[in-house]
Amino acid sequence: MNLEILKEKLTPILAKHSLSIYSIRTKREYGEKIVEILIDTEMMNIDDLEKIHLEFQASLAEDDLDSDYFLELSSLGLERPLKTKEEVSKAVGRYIYLASPFYKGYATLVAFEQDTLTIEVNQKARMTKINIPFDQASQLRTAIKF
Repeated sequence: MNLEILKEKLTPILAKHSLSIYSIRTKREYGEKIVEILIDTEMMNIDDLEKIHLEFQASLAEDDLDSDYFLELSSLGLERPLKTKEEVSKAVGRYIYLASPFYKGYATLVAFEQDTLTIEVNQKARMTKINIPFDQASQLRTAIKF
């Protein structure tokens, strides 16, 4: 099984919906082999996802997907990891979660300049800004504020 072939077949289907692939990988869960494909979108109607999934399955040849693998197609969702500086730049103004030596928890990302995250947190009823070097932030992801 070649993941690049799967990617080549799915890309034009997603392009019709102005979507793209975030990641494609194989994994094992509960003893089952799975090809996991995450679509780069925050919100997706289950009916739209099903239509894409069925169209993708119809485009596959018998040998494109090994018979002992399941296909899992889903959206990345609202709580997405922020792995690159580009992803962090796009998240400015959003609510995030991060862990660092300076702060661990939820905050609003107010700026990302010169490899430094500036977050705003509510500490004892006061809004406080904290600067955190990008390379010292881990578990960085967008979050949902309730």
